[in-house]
Amino acid sequence: MIGIILCCHGEMAEGIRSAAELIVGPQQQLDALGIKPGEGQDTLRSALKKSIRNVGKDGVIILTDLQGGTPFNVAVPLLNEKVRMIAGFNLPLLLQMLMGRLAENDIDKLTAGATEHACQHIVDASAILSGREA
Repeated sequence: MIGIILCCHGEMAEGIRSAAELIVGPQQQLDALGIKPGEGQDTLRSALKKSIRNVGKDGVIILTDLQGGTPFNVAVPLLNEKVRMIAGFNLPLLLQMLMGRLAENDIDKLTAGATEHACQHIVDASAILSGREA
């Protein structure tokens, strides 16, 4: 099974993990890391390397909150054929990935399908409900 690491600023990773597990139940090979105020990149880098070793037996996808932010920048040097990253993730993407990894062991197909799914779930609900957008 492909491992997933949520790597974000503050408590976001733990919060979105909690929300996902409320919906789909407890998950294996899912880790949540956050950089706290006053922590340096070295602390996060060390935690991320350890997490990759723990959850990434069949590959790992790192989900970061913000392209160009500290979690993203710390993860970039760790990327390779078995370690991928998606920046700017949301809950629909994480749920799609958690459910999809049960049937899909191809890391490229899993990331492509999940990012497409996530984009489809970003909508202006007010515009849709008011009839301004179909």
